[in-house]
Amino acid sequence: MKNKWFANGKLLITGEYLVLHGAEALAVPLKYGQSLSVQKNNSGLLQWQANAPGGLWFRTVFKLPSLEVFETSDNDISEQLRSLLRNVTAQAENFLKNDLGFMVTTNLDFNPNYGFGSSSTLVYCVARWAKVDPYVLQQETFGGSGYDIACANANGPIVYQRAGNNPNISRVDFFPPFKDQLYFVYLGRKQQTTGSIKSFREKAVFTEVDIQKISEITSEILKTTKLDDFEVLLDEHEQVMSSVLHQPTAKTLYFPEYKGAVKYLGAWGGDFVLVTSRMSRDKFVRQMNDRGFQIIYPYADLVL
Repeated sequence: MKNKWFANGKLLITGEYLVLHGAEALAVPLKYGQSLSVQKNNSGLLQWQANAPGGLWFRTVFKLPSLEVFETSDNDISEQLRSLLRNVTAQAENFLKNDLGFMVTTNLDFNPNYGFGSSSTLVYCVARWAKVDPYVLQQETFGGSGYDIACANANGPIVYQRAGNNPNISRVDFFPPFKDQLYFVYLGRKQQTTGSIKSFREKAVFTEVDIQKISEITSEILKTTKLDDFEVLLDEHEQVMSSVLHQPTAKTLYFPEYKGAVKYLGAWGGDFVLVTSRMSRDKFVRQMNDRGFQIIYPYADLVL
C-alpha cells in the first residue's frame, strides 16, 4: 500500500485572477515541490512534522479521531491543517477513523515564504492519501482556480482554463529560444491566495473583453520566438490587469527605470515577478542584488 506522495510546486505566468472567470492561463510546474509520507502506529494520535530546507518548521499532534489539538508549535498553522483534515473526513468516511495512529512527515523543497504552492501541494498530497478529489478539496478549503492542483502532477507547462468542476488542461511546450533571458525574482512579500482572491472579488472591475484579451495574450505568448514580442505581450498583460485591479504594475513600483519587461506572477503585491534581460547572467544578478533583490532563479533552473 502506497504511503508516500509528491506534488510539484507552481507559478502562474499569465491569467492571474481572471483565470477564476474562464480566462486561459499559462502555468508552469516547478522542479521543487512537497512530499508527504505516512506511517501507521498505535499511538492514538496523528503526529505531524513539516520540514523545509531550513529544517523542521512546524509540528503538531492531534488526538484521534476527534482531531483535537494535543500540542503544536504554531496555533494558526495547526488550525488550518485541522480544517483541511476535517474537510477530508467529511468526503472520505473512513479516513483517520479505522486506524490507531499515524506519523505524517512532509518535506517542502522550497522556503515556505515563497509562493510556490506550499498549500496546494499539501492539498494534492492529502487528497491522494485519502483518495478524494483534490480540486474539490481545494475549493472546500483554500479556494482558487485549481491551476495549482493541475500543476501538482503535470510533467511540463500547461494551459489551464476553468470550466466548472472539469477544468480544461492542455500540455504545452513553453521553453522558448529566449528562455535563458528569463528570470524569476523574489520581491520579498508572499501573497496569501485566499486574501488576494477576496480583495479581487471586492474591488476588481472587468468585462468579457478583458477575459478574452488575457486568453489571446496567453495564446500569442505560446507562439513567440523573439524576446521583443514576448516583452510586448507581458507589458500588455500587465496593463490589462493594472486597469482591472486598479493597482500599479510591478515595473512601476519596483523597476521604473529598467529596460526589460517585468510581470507579476499570480497574486499582485510582492511575491515573484518574471523579469526579462539582455545582460549576461552574472551582470543581471548583480544588478538585481544592487536593487535589493537577492533571490533569483533562471527560468530553466526552476521550471519542470
